[in-house]
Amino acid sequence: MIDSASLAELESEQLYLEAANILQQLQLDKPLDEWSLDDMEAHIQENLQDQFVQEALSQETDLPRYAEQIQDKLQTLEKAFVQDFVSEAQNIANLHVQISSCDKILESMDKMLKDFQDNLANIRNEIRHLQQHSAELNIKKKNRELVRGQLSQVVDEMVVPQSMIQIIMDVPVTERHFLEQLHELSHKIKFVKEQSFHDAVACLDVQEVLEKLRIKTISKIREFILQKIYQFRKPMTNYE
Repeated sequence: MIDSASLAELESEQLYLEAANILQQLQLDKPLDEWSLDDMEAHIQENLQDQFVQEALSQETDLPRYAEQIQDKLQTLEKAFVQDFVSEAQNIANLHVQISSCDKILESMDKMLKDFQDNLANIRNEIRHLQQHSAELNIKKKNRELVRGQLSQVVDEMVVPQSMIQIIMDVPVTERHFLEQLHELSHKIKFVKEQSFHDAVACLDVQEVLEKLRIKTISKIREFILQKIYQFRKPMTNYE
């Protein structure tokens, strides 16, 4: 394995290698007989301004030999890098497999989340539909209760109970129960008459019964009045 100290040393040696290469270019760029004095002086001054050249000259190092040493070390370090990479190849391959497996798991989880979101959307729509249906049922229930109340009132007003029939038929006209049922009969006759204008079919069934009770009531009252008149006239006859 290559440690941090080796890397630092490599960086320092690379700097010196660059300086050596610059000096080699300074010396071997072209034959001396092709350089003029002005060109050579300008080229030397240009290269002497380089930081790495100045550091190499200040240490009086044999740059070509040192460059070869650095090149050897670089090759050694390169081989070490390659060896490290080869030794870690199995781990890298395993890491690649694990990353691929994680990608598949994440893809599966993403699909699950999308399906879950779709299910939530469907559930939300179903809840909204149920709420609307519940509101409609609630309105229908209130309407039915209102109609039931009105129908109950109408039925109570129209129905002729058996007790009314018995009292009107059997109880004397002077009894309080007879008078109460007489008042109730009058109310029902009036109510049925009002409903008959609305073409209520149920009125036809009740009208016949009420009419018979009305005739019976009139007959009993008439007999009662005639009896009273007869009683009033009888003493007068005796008096004559």
